[in-house]
Amino acid sequence: MKKQIITLVTLLMAAAIGAQAQSRLEPMTQTQQKLCGERYFGTWLSERAIQQMLIFPSFSFPSALYVYYGYGEVERLQVKWCVVNKDAEPDEPKLRLDSLEIKTDKATALAFCNLIEHAVATCMFNDERRGLDGTRYFFGDKIRVATAWSPGRGSNCKRLTDVLEKAMTAVRNQDEEELKGLLPEVESLTKVFEKLYPND
Repeated sequence: MKKQIITLVTLLMAAAIGAQAQSRLEPMTQTQQKLCGERYFGTWLSERAIQQMLIFPSFSFPSALYVYYGYGEVERLQVKWCVVNKDAEPDEPKLRLDSLEIKTDKATALAFCNLIEHAVATCMFNDERRGLDGTRYFFGDKIRVATAWSPGRGSNCKRLTDVLEKAMTAVRNQDEEELKGLLPEVESLTKVFEKLYPND
């Protein structure tokens, strides 16, 4: 009987958490951006990247993907993440930032740029983003920022985070072919977000 009760409670909690998962990006007001301030954006929000995705898991270290395109920048994708500094002296920080980038052609950089731009441009306010534990994602440029909280399986936002996290893996692997292999999904998902614009 005790085992059945534990199973039932576990299922109810899983259903509740699943119901709270966000299915669409939500815009952030300037007030919300200020409240997030140094905690989320101080180290991570890039002034130079044309588009970016910042990832803040509840129980592990942040990471980020930056897309550089135009404005005198070399077309590239960059990944930044935290690493435990095992060789740190007592007076030195225990964490350090590492980064890798991969140069690519204009079409590839533009495809990733367009995906994030359209996902942010078609976001809307909703009440589905509350959850117990999970991962908070931020998308956009230095002016317009949208967010997602642990997007639900099968949702557009989950597809968005999945493909961008695969791009991060390609950058860390220094594999441009792996990165370009994501372009069909990037272009397909961009069309999905483009269809979310109002008709009028």
